[in-house]
Amino acid sequence: MQRTTRQGQEAAARDLAALRTAARTNAVVAPSYPLLRMTLFAMANLTAAYTTLITVPTLLMTSDETTGSSSSSTLPSLFWTIAALFVFQTTVGLVQSYLHSSNQQAATVKKGKSSSRLSSSSSLLASIVIGTMGTAVCYAFVVLFGAGFIHQAMETALLACYLSLLSFYPASFVLKGDLTSWLRIFVHNSPQTYTETALYCQGMMAIFGAWLGSIVIPLDWDRPWQVWPVPCVLGAILFYSIGAIVGLVVSVVMRQRAMRSEFGIDNVKNISSQKAKDD
Repeated sequence: MQRTTRQGQEAAARDLAALRTAARTNAVVAPSYPLLRMTLFAMANLTAAYTTLITVPTLLMTSDETTGSSSSSTLPSLFWTIAALFVFQTTVGLVQSYLHSSNQQAATVKKGKSSSRLSSSSSLLASIVIGTMGTAVCYAFVVLFGAGFIHQAMETALLACYLSLLSFYPASFVLKGDLTSWLRIFVHNSPQTYTETALYCQGMMAIFGAWLGSIVIPLDWDRPWQVWPVPCVLGAILFYSIGAIVGLVVSVVMRQRAMRSEFGIDNVKNISSQKAKDD
């Protein structure tokens, strides 16, 4: 009996030493690029969100002082910011699409260059189509939540375009036409990678912020930014930036858990506790 116990302890000690050696070896080559990429994208999204939050009220108040009408200055201000947001999201999306496809495709250098050019144009076209469809979906949801279907239809369409640019359009560069991934992430709430987590947090928080921003519309403050749909737009942008931070934090937690599982840290603790019990 004592000989069997001693052999078990020696085997557990060998396993413990092997796992610790593997953990130290793997820790040297721990992948940090995906997390660095997510940090850079989060910083870019925060910069764009902050710029939009400052630009929209400034344009509205400047136009209000010039024309004396808040409603007439809403559309030009939103058009300009939508154009800037479209350019920004397209640039970030193309970079994400290129990095995402380069990680998945194993081809020769020559074929990789030619296919990346073709995939960039086709990815942009597919993303524009998906973004347009997302605008229609967002328009339907906004109408269902109480907006007028015909009255102020242009303003409602601009809000739907904003929501699509913050949710559907960025995700389309990575997910493309994969309906299964769309349903898994945004319907079943189960993103699996760093990029999917960031897209999920940013998109859902933007939609929630648009809904929450509508609270200030009926208040009698008589401010230029209370005109429909400016509070919803500002709320969507604000919570989109919060979603970028939340997505980054969740990605860090996911990476730590993946490292613990990959490097065998949990197994090391289990063997250590079993060895302590045997002793």
